[in-house]
Amino acid sequence: MSSKHYQHLNDEALLEFYHSTRNLAAFRHLYTRYKDSLYRYCAQMNFTCTNRVLEELWTNLLEHPPVLQGRLLRSWLFIRINKLLRRHLEEPAEAGTGRPEHQQQGEPLLEAIQQLPRSQRNILLLHMECRLPLATIADIEGISLKRCRDQYHQGKEQLREILHGPRRQPWRIVEVTV
Repeated sequence: MSSKHYQHLNDEALLEFYHSTRNLAAFRHLYTRYKDSLYRYCAQMNFTCTNRVLEELWTNLLEHPPVLQGRLLRSWLFIRINKLLRRHLEEPAEAGTGRPEHQQQGEPLLEAIQQLPRSQRNILLLHMECRLPLATIADIEGISLKRCRDQYHQGKEQLREILHGPRRQPWRIVEVTV
């Protein structure tokens, strides 16, 4: 099967094909579909453990096919990477690990995203960057859809305030009596 044929397979069929044949071209095609969005998501959530988390994710996917239970592979990947990130965040920080020098003075948007609470940052990134529906994100976070939607809107508003300052208030003319 040529790489042209892989383009017509959905993610689940491509993963099934890889695990049944161990055809590395099929895995490479699946990898290229998600490598960029997974990397951006991880780097924005926690830059210091990005490489370890992604290596663990792809190694596990290569060795053990996931049980999707009706989920899309895309949703499974982000659910799994979220769990790995949480586990790595709970581990005690190693001495000397921090943001690399080139990350110290980054983009204003990235710095603003880093200022959001973890939950809001996660919801915003999963919805805006990874294009997951809020229902899937609520499942990942273990919260109700209403709370997820509220957190999403609060995060967007807080991000806007960090980047552009508070909303301007209309002028009010105060009458001065003498």
